[in-house]
Amino acid sequence: LLLLMVVVALALALVVCCVANKLSCSCSSDYLSLCILYLLLQEPIITSSFMFAAIVVVSIAILLPFGKRVAALEEGIDSNGYDDVMVEEWKQAPLHQQRLFGERCDLDRITTMEGWKQYKKVGRTDPVVLVNLRNNSVFQDMCKRSNLLSSYGNTTVLLSSANTHSYETKNMQFSAYVDEEVYPRTLTDEAKKTWYFFGNNDYNVWANFTVHYVKPEYKYDRDPFFSFGIGGSGSGVPFHTHGAVFAEVLHGAKRWFLTAPDHRPRFDPNETSQRWLEYVLPTYTQGELDNLLECTLYPNEVLWIEAQWWHMTLNLGDTVFISTFL
Repeated sequence: LLLLMVVVALALALVVCCVANKLSCSCSSDYLSLCILYLLLQEPIITSSFMFAAIVVVSIAILLPFGKRVAALEEGIDSNGYDDVMVEEWKQAPLHQQRLFGERCDLDRITTMEGWKQYKKVGRTDPVVLVNLRNNSVFQDMCKRSNLLSSYGNTTVLLSSANTHSYETKNMQFSAYVDEEVYPRTLTDEAKKTWYFFGNNDYNVWANFTVHYVKPEYKYDRDPFFSFGIGGSGSGVPFHTHGAVFAEVLHGAKRWFLTAPDHRPRFDPNETSQRWLEYVLPTYTQGELDNLLECTLYPNEVLWIEAQWWHMTLNLGDTVFISTFL
């Protein structure tokens, strides 16, 4: 901005030089810089013009960030002192975790609104993936690491332990969670000591954030509950059940394992998803495997799960996601 100020001021002085034709110099003079300097020192009008241009540019430099801050406040988003933070964006899964990715998807992918309407019309209850049925690019941009830290860096969030019933909870500053807890998890991690930001969003803090999310097309009987979350690569939640939900990935990827309500999977509720994948899944019988569905979701894909379906999640890379509970 300082360089811009100098360029604008000198350009203005140059214009005055050419128009007023002061001295014997011209706009193409080999001594143009000396000519302008002399004019600045000798001509009060040009000196005043230079000062005016400098004031304008400096004012823009000061007021522009302030204007962005006001706009953010009008949206209900408080930067919490992280306006100018410089951070990396969400990371992909490291090479040693590539083994966690799955190639198969046992679920139907619905790519048209007509297909989604037909699914509901015939009364299907199996999980399906909705692909590109809405545009959430604005919300995805809001969910970049830098933007979230800028808006919510000093916000206190409630974390849950990453076991089936989330027995333990604790409060942590959002920026501290992102910096200290969102990292590639290992097989030695304990579920009860792995902290996860999901499901316990403070409505008063996050309501003005989730309002920008374009929820899936559905005949809602009441306003849905949005649950926003972030997890490091290799993190996730063991098998559990709850009411019907739409689950969308905004950044990263999430691998899902599912079984029907009447087929309880074999798992330890206090073991991490990664340990289940490594040590328990290989011991499944063919009958157990026949009841197990899996699919990996990426951005712009939404998983629809009917109530009480068993499901387990595994994040692949830093993963940002949101669930719409009916």
